[in-house]
Amino acid sequence: MVKTKKPARVADVSSSAAKEYNPYLDVLKGFTILLVVLGHSLQSFVPKGAFDQNILFRIIYSFHMPLFMFLAGAAGAYSLRPMNWKFLQRKFYMLVIPFAAWAILDYFLDSTYQQELFKTYIHKLILSPDYGLWFLWILFLNFCALALIKQLQRWFKLYAYLIVWLVIYALPTGSYGIGLMKWHLPFFLIGYLIYFYRDSLAKYRKPVLILCAVTAPLLVASWHRLYYPSFVVKLSPRLVGHGLQTITIGNISSIDTYSVFVLAYTYLVPLSMIGLVYWLLQLRPSTKLWKFFGFFGLYTLDIYVMSFSFLKYSFGGPWMRVVSGFVIATALSLAIGIFILRRVPILSTIFLGGRSTPKALTLKQKPAK
Repeated sequence: MVKTKKPARVADVSSSAAKEYNPYLDVLKGFTILLVVLGHSLQSFVPKGAFDQNILFRIIYSFHMPLFMFLAGAAGAYSLRPMNWKFLQRKFYMLVIPFAAWAILDYFLDSTYQQELFKTYIHKLILSPDYGLWFLWILFLNFCALALIKQLQRWFKLYAYLIVWLVIYALPTGSYGIGLMKWHLPFFLIGYLIYFYRDSLAKYRKPVLILCAVTAPLLVASWHRLYYPSFVVKLSPRLVGHGLQTITIGNISSIDTYSVFVLAYTYLVPLSMIGLVYWLLQLRPSTKLWKFFGFFGLYTLDIYVMSFSFLKYSFGGPWMRVVSGFVIATALSLAIGIFILRRVPILSTIFLGGRSTPKALTLKQKPAK
């Protein structure tokens, strides 16, 4: 008897994962990176202290970086590479090398060398990556967590996602990017899971997006970067009055109920906004608009790593500086990325993780799942 040859292991991973990459993720990435630049421009040029009261700034900052992490996780769901040591080496090359390279370059360009020693600067950056391009470092840590989860799944199945997140959340430090990772990892993992199991979850897509479209405006209207809304704050004394301030788990530990509600609120705001943005872009008001966002989505790294440095070339009054800074920073970042960094291999390797000029985005008539 002739034995039937088994299919390649790639096909065993998931029928969803084996499908072609969804180009509409690049549309969402393009939209998001423009929000990032606009948010930085608002923060830089709206009168000091006033930007937190600006409704546009509050909307953008309520969800833009969580959306970026969500999309990074979603894009990762299309990878057929085994998430092993070589996978992490490649991510290190693509993310950590540019993180370090731009930090070193900024040390000299921003004249930081006149204020502190290089050793002091690097030590500060390692302890607090948000002094540099923190998103790249946190994204690398998230991929490390995902690789660990994939190894643990053989024993814990889907519970591995929850276990790893809870362990990281319980770490008694916020240094070295752990604090930022605690906040952003759930968005990354949710994006990965939704797109990895997108065929199985397709039936829930419409009701969830409708729910997000309804709740997001209500939640974001109450959101503020520096404090919680009154209905969340007033919840604490009510819980105490009803004896519900803690939940005891056997004789092992107790959980602060108020902290659970606060955590739920802080995640529901960006998650609902992510759903709202996805729903709005799926309406497809214009194919040209999709292609516009999709183009920027191919160069998100270029814009992210350079745009903040070019905001200083803005001009005019406060609001004119917001607009001009946004346009100039985006345009210069794109130009340098497209015509210089991506065309010189050594520069691409150091500053863009080896990224070259991408192929033009092709959008189908209907968005892929």
